[in-house]
Amino acid sequence: MNMNPSSLKRVSIILNPTAGQGRLSNQWNDVLTELKKGYEDVQVYETTAPGEGASFVKQLHQNTDLIIAAGGDGTVHEIAHAVLSIKDNPPAFGILPGGTCNDFSRALGMNQNPVKAAAQLCEKKFQSIDVGEFNGHFFTNFWGIGLITHVSESIDPDTKEKFGRLSYYLSAAKSFQTWEPFEISIESKEFQFHGNAAMFLAVNGPFTGGIRPFFPDTDIQDGMLDCLLIEEPSISFIWDVLQNRLSDTSREGQGYHYFQSSEIHIKTAPQQLIDCDGEREHKTPAVVKCLKERLNAVIGDVSF
Repeated sequence: MNMNPSSLKRVSIILNPTAGQGRLSNQWNDVLTELKKGYEDVQVYETTAPGEGASFVKQLHQNTDLIIAAGGDGTVHEIAHAVLSIKDNPPAFGILPGGTCNDFSRALGMNQNPVKAAAQLCEKKFQSIDVGEFNGHFFTNFWGIGLITHVSESIDPDTKEKFGRLSYYLSAAKSFQTWEPFEISIESKEFQFHGNAAMFLAVNGPFTGGIRPFFPDTDIQDGMLDCLLIEEPSISFIWDVLQNRLSDTSREGQGYHYFQSSEIHIKTAPQQLIDCDGEREHKTPAVVKCLKERLNAVIGDVSF
């Protein structure tokens, strides 16, 4: 997807002022000053409730060149989904990270300092990147069921703010006491499985909870999702996650299964709640796909 950077002049920023306990708001004047160095027309729209960001995208997309999601992972998911839902001439997409983990912004190489990220956005470096899709819904970072959903639900907001990325794994350790196996059927060209499991992940970006725990070398332009099936977790599982050792293929057969695929058909019994970029609104069954180079995004200090 080619784009002439000099033609991008109109920017719409959709800001969640409460993300990261107001982390963006504290530096907002400096962020705007930086953005106005690179764009002639910069407009800001603050959200006050979930769903309002997507409504802004629908209203603005025909009259803007770049839509920037300013907030945490939830804000990024909502705005990206709305942009991806535009069929004709969607605007480009960018991120000003303002949450606790900011997983997809890290995948795009964005500086975690909002002012420095604004300077990166002004460099107007674009790449067409992969996104995930399931049952008509989009995701940029990950799709998961089982243990990861229990972890997300059990995180205390105060703990999340205090411990940041580590809070996800502290919660995971606690979840081992309550997790329940479920039956899963996985069908893809590359991998098939029928049996009990604790967790299944299909990821597009390499970051979860602010670190690279599962697939540190994930490529968001290869047209494939990196998939992880955990049959039965243990305390050593958390230790391996924290040391980024799960991607060691020599551990295959120890209850971990890895594969890549562009389309995975998943059924479970009982139905499982799906965690999609941290949002939990849908349940299995699902057909999970990778849409190659579907989103035109501003990138930071990475090369694809």
